[in-house]
Amino acid sequence: MDSNRLRQKQTMTEPIDAGVTSGNEEAARPVLPVLAIDATGLMFWPPGKGLAGIPRVESFLVNAALTDPDPCVEAVAFRPSEGRFRPLAPYELDHVAAGPISPHRVRPWPGRRAAMTQAFAAVRQRPWDKRETDRHLAKTVTNGSKGTAYQATRLLMRAYRLYQRARIRLGARADAPGPDAEGASGLVLISHHILTQEDRSAVSGTAGKLAFLCHDLIPTLRPDMLGAGTSEGRYGSYLEQLVRSGAPAFCASDEVGTTLTDHMRKAGIAAPVVYRFPMPSILHETASRMGATSRIEAGEPFVIYCSTIEVRKNHILLARIWQQAREEGVKLPRLVCAGRWGWMIEPLQAYLKAHPELLQSVTFTGLVSDEELIRYYRSAAFGVFPSHIEGWGYGASECLDFGIPVIVSTAPSLIEASGGLMPAIDSNDQAGWYAAIRRMAEDKQWHSSLVSRIAEQHRPTPASASWAAIKAGLQASASRASKA
Repeated sequence: MDSNRLRQKQTMTEPIDAGVTSGNEEAARPVLPVLAIDATGLMFWPPGKGLAGIPRVESFLVNAALTDPDPCVEAVAFRPSEGRFRPLAPYELDHVAAGPISPHRVRPWPGRRAAMTQAFAAVRQRPWDKRETDRHLAKTVTNGSKGTAYQATRLLMRAYRLYQRARIRLGARADAPGPDAEGASGLVLISHHILTQEDRSAVSGTAGKLAFLCHDLIPTLRPDMLGAGTSEGRYGSYLEQLVRSGAPAFCASDEVGTTLTDHMRKAGIAAPVVYRFPMPSILHETASRMGATSRIEAGEPFVIYCSTIEVRKNHILLARIWQQAREEGVKLPRLVCAGRWGWMIEPLQAYLKAHPELLQSVTFTGLVSDEELIRYYRSAAFGVFPSHIEGWGYGASECLDFGIPVIVSTAPSLIEASGGLMPAIDSNDQAGWYAAIRRMAEDKQWHSSLVSRIAEQHRPTPASASWAAIKAGLQASASRASKA
């Protein structure tokens, strides 16, 4: 969304999100809406960049909340210094919004002078907050600017905070009460980031009533496929804490819902309430708005694999297959691997280094924009998705959305994501994958039959249908919690 237009349409909540106002202002502050979508995770992604996987789903959720005219729906972010969720500040709204915002939640930015006055009040009320709060206040005062004005405001906030602390120590003023332990009212659907960060207060009872989107249990079931630098080691314990507290789970696949329930039972924890929602066809919906869903014939046939490049996604299997084809004199279509480089990729890198000629028939694009990815799907001959384990497998369902066949692994969620319509092969069966890829490339009749099957039996899922299912689940959970 155009940043200038966003600056004219901002959230109805106070621009200072530190939760600090004078008595009259505090009384006038709107209570956090009944249903809130957590945007914390999106703050760590550069705005305007192509999103895939979990960030794509979370962007859909946040923007569904921002465009929903229901005044009881809001987008929020977690404030570690307060141990609670707060509505988005103007600069945060600018960061995450991808479209128009509901009039129920917009008003003009109050301007730097008013924001500065509120920032000083915030520091006086909570003098012991950390540097993170000063950075947040500075961004709010400058409406997201990262230039000289932001740096000067950040230093000013810090100096004023140290001054207030010195006055307290010298007895010149009374200490302000600490952060209110009472959590936000309503129900917050937390982001994946909350499940992997170090601040346990985000999933504690003081943060309010929570629900969570369970994309998968991979960090718990297959920790061997996580990079050493990832923070997901605490994922399992956080999930258990949430389920013990009664937080409902929202799952895009039946497989993940069943796996979550079984895992909790084995841990001696009562099964959570699980809501199943249909995974939205976000990229296809974007393409529809652009008028870019029709087929494009590529000059050179190619195969698409859209996924982060990491050990779990099994790119090395495809590298070995394309190398085998080269050695046997078999001409396969070019393999295009679209996605950013991730973790535990040393074996793949070593294999590519040992077979440099392979890059003549295999392309790694890096992170691509939505527009580029749409072009790839519109012109690819077919897709592959040999991942060892998945919660859903967006690249597989996106192939079907654009009408191209895809070969998937036998991971249950991938079979579910492709509607059981596509060929499935064990992720470790190189011979089976090699045979299927050759057949897909060479057997035109088989390829055409799969294209026809997709046209007859698959329909992209509107984002509105996914949002309606998630919102209904949140409403049911909030209603049940209010009666408990």
